[in-house]
Amino acid sequence: MQCNVCEFGCEINEYSRGRCGTYVYTGDTIVQDPGMGYLGAYPVSIETIPLLHYYSSGKFLQVFSTGCNFQCSGCVARLLASGKPLSHSTLTPSQVVERALQQECLGVVSTLNEPAANYYLFRDLAVQAKEQGLLAGCSTNCYFTDETLNKLGQIVDFMNVGIKGYSDRSYRSCGVPSSAPVFRNISRLFDMGVHVEISVVYSRGNEEDVIKVAEAVSDISPTIPVQVMRFIPFGDAPIELEPSIGEAESLCTSLRKHIDHVYLFNSPGTELLNTYCPECGSLLAEREFYGPMGSRPVKPWVTYTCDCGKTVPVKGITATECFNEEGFMGGYRISRAFGMVHGVLTCLEVLDDSRLIDTWEKISDSGTLMQVHHMIQQPYAYLEFVRLIAEKAGEPEKGEELISFIRTRLELVHALAAKNSGHKVYYCMGSPLFALNAGRMENNLVTFSGSMSINKQLQKEGKPGVNVSPSFINENNPETIFISGFLSRPLDEFYALCRQYGIEADAVKQKRIYAVPPSWDFGNPRWILGLMYIADKLYPGDSGIDLKREADEFYLQFYRMPFGESKSNRSFHRPTSGIWPLHVTRCTHA
Repeated sequence: MQCNVCEFGCEINEYSRGRCGTYVYTGDTIVQDPGMGYLGAYPVSIETIPLLHYYSSGKFLQVFSTGCNFQCSGCVARLLASGKPLSHSTLTPSQVVERALQQECLGVVSTLNEPAANYYLFRDLAVQAKEQGLLAGCSTNCYFTDETLNKLGQIVDFMNVGIKGYSDRSYRSCGVPSSAPVFRNISRLFDMGVHVEISVVYSRGNEEDVIKVAEAVSDISPTIPVQVMRFIPFGDAPIELEPSIGEAESLCTSLRKHIDHVYLFNSPGTELLNTYCPECGSLLAEREFYGPMGSRPVKPWVTYTCDCGKTVPVKGITATECFNEEGFMGGYRISRAFGMVHGVLTCLEVLDDSRLIDTWEKISDSGTLMQVHHMIQQPYAYLEFVRLIAEKAGEPEKGEELISFIRTRLELVHALAAKNSGHKVYYCMGSPLFALNAGRMENNLVTFSGSMSINKQLQKEGKPGVNVSPSFINENNPETIFISGFLSRPLDEFYALCRQYGIEADAVKQKRIYAVPPSWDFGNPRWILGLMYIADKLYPGDSGIDLKREADEFYLQFYRMPFGESKSNRSFHRPTSGIWPLHVTRCTHA
């Protein structure tokens, strides 16, 4: 029997569960796999979904399940999108609605995996939510059929539609034949009165395609907000596809010729998360980076009309206070927690997806995740995180091997630090004006190395940091600046920004700004290499550290490949983009 949920029209029978792997055929009808349910339900702020022109600062209950009808390289939530069966106890739509009411949320929102893979589950959730006076919406690739879209448009209030590009070619890279159904559906949703915001992926080389997306959306309405998602290469995606923040900002400027409100995500420190009046350019709402695909209002957005008289289209009432998520919670941040577990398991040679999921299920309750969030911020506490994951995975001996490797290098750097002190360091992410939180691992690596992190002077925090002024940097005058290995920036752009902002710290004058290698300072056990990188830069010629030899030893012992053969990207669990020999040998799909 043919499935009519999305445009693929899969044949569902006793041998096939469809492209997304979540539907079954019973008698004369197609139904959701009876084992499907929601794996998590966490209160989040609407800006982390993200939606920026809808119930600003509002608290919604975020839910997710498994399955997706697309197959995109570098997917931020790959395993959730895979549709692999989980043994984890799940939540029913009625339980989700009850939780949303208990936590005083404005509504429910499905994210992380594709709702087309859980259409009947999501439909029931939306209907029950509306019956209780809650709002309902989702993030989706919007590849629905006409029939499904018309039904869905009557029961949802809002959607963030993720667009891969304008051309069919951009969709074929995700195993999808055409982009046409997506733009057809966006137009239909807009006409039905559903609040729609667009997110479009920008990878290096697809600039013209992104501009055509803006032109096509403008033909529907230039008032539809467009969110540009700067591509971050996870999984097997090559780092060459990642555009710099400066390149992304230039593209957004071009898009504003067609769209009233264009926003840039995955770009710490950018001013293009703010809302500006399309008529006179005045600042109307200020936001800052809040993790992958997320943002946070600096203060509630209370007026939607500019002094010039221009009104910005925003639906809903602004909350008087911004909701702040704890730990890993908030939009797509939970996927990074998953990646951190994955990163340890890879080093333990646990490469089978089913074992990965089984381990995740054992630590994914909110209480344990908060413990993990604290463990991963300190060098020695991280060893307990490794021990926890190794125990849950049934690999305690391999866990101790990894712990032993890390501890030996910690002792080496500790001895070096005892001979040095007082050097002032600043740690930022993506921009000189985005400072990482004082308590994060990166800053604790600096202090462990015997230096002083000026980030410890910060009186506020965000996720993973906060915007700061040039005066904060100049007054504290760091002698060295490190740029995060997770979301970085080319050094030429970084120095240019320092000149633009009038940053005259010694680190700038003496050319002591360093970009930490990708994913070497946070999120996975490779941070021990990042620690040695930091120590080597702080004490050049005096550290006694042979970084290449250390990297080779780590990669050979835990990834079974020489460091020199790796092509790093931003992934926490993969040591290389493209083909990874050990990964192929073990026949996994990480």
